[in-house]
Amino acid sequence: MYYSYFSTGNVKIDSEHANIDCMVDLCRTSQGEWEPAARILISALINHLDSEEKICSEDGLNMTLDHIEEHRQLKGRLATIEKQIVDTEIEKEVFLSTFRDMLFYHISHFDKHLCSA
Repeated sequence: MYYSYFSTGNVKIDSEHANIDCMVDLCRTSQGEWEPAARILISALINHLDSEEKICSEDGLNMTLDHIEEHRQLKGRLATIEKQIVDTEIEKEVFLSTFRDMLFYHISHFDKHLCSA
């Protein structure tokens, strides 16, 4: 569940985070094949990272080079996880826990530090 202590202070970014977190909950409670929903989750997070960079530029938020590099590395980790899904090398709960941990780590260590430039 998305908690307010993960807030960045930017409504657009926080809304995207909350939507992705809600998608995690929906995937967790769904029955049957989970892989298509997992791949949609990965795509949603990748799209969010791109959107976040655009929002920061438009809203005058200070996105550091380290933050941008973290986005690049996170996309690489997501590509690896997506391959594990396709190759059936990861279980649903492991994926969901890992995915949520990655999201919350990124928010708490990078996004919460976005501020006006």
